[in-house]
Amino acid sequence: MIIYQLYQAPIEILQEYDSVLANKIGDKGGIYILHRGKKIYYVGKATKLRQRIKQHFSDKHSNHWDAFSLYVVNDNRFLDSLERLLVTLLKPSGNSTLFKNEMRYKKELAREIQQLQKQHLSELFPDVLNSAKTITRIYKGKQYRVIIKKNGKIVYNRKTYPSLTAVTRKITGSKNISGPHFWKISK
Repeated sequence: MIIYQLYQAPIEILQEYDSVLANKIGDKGGIYILHRGKKIYYVGKATKLRQRIKQHFSDKHSNHWDAFSLYVVNDNRFLDSLERLLVTLLKPSGNSTLFKNEMRYKKELAREIQQLQKQHLSELFPDVLNSAKTITRIYKGKQYRVIIKKNGKIVYNRKTYPSLTAVTRKITGSKNISGPHFWKISK
């Protein structure tokens, strides 16, 4: 997959010895990393690595890096996935827009999960959409009571939880437990 790599080369290689690099990698694609000192500042992908890195001499990143790394690949099909993986793991400060997209994806996922939970609750308790429903359970000699609100949220001890499983984990201290199973709820 990676056919050539260059790690933390000084910026001067691109500025003064570009022809040497051109002979090594030509117009191939891959992943590049911009470094500032010992820290990773930015991770990017490009189908033409040398050209893309040179663009960073005059863009918003121009004064934020002093070295670069290259990972040249023989197949550009996986560049998006590789870049996303590295940005997620390394969290470089120059990739803030990818983090904003990630937050958007998390919010969308949370919204979809919430809709699915509401659907499941309405299947388990058909009347829950009309009014709140209280369920109780005795666990280790103590009675627990939760309220399932019309919006699908679960309230226990005046605190709101996103699901029956979340509140059950709080009560039991176990991460490996199913909320509907704990509350003895089935279709």
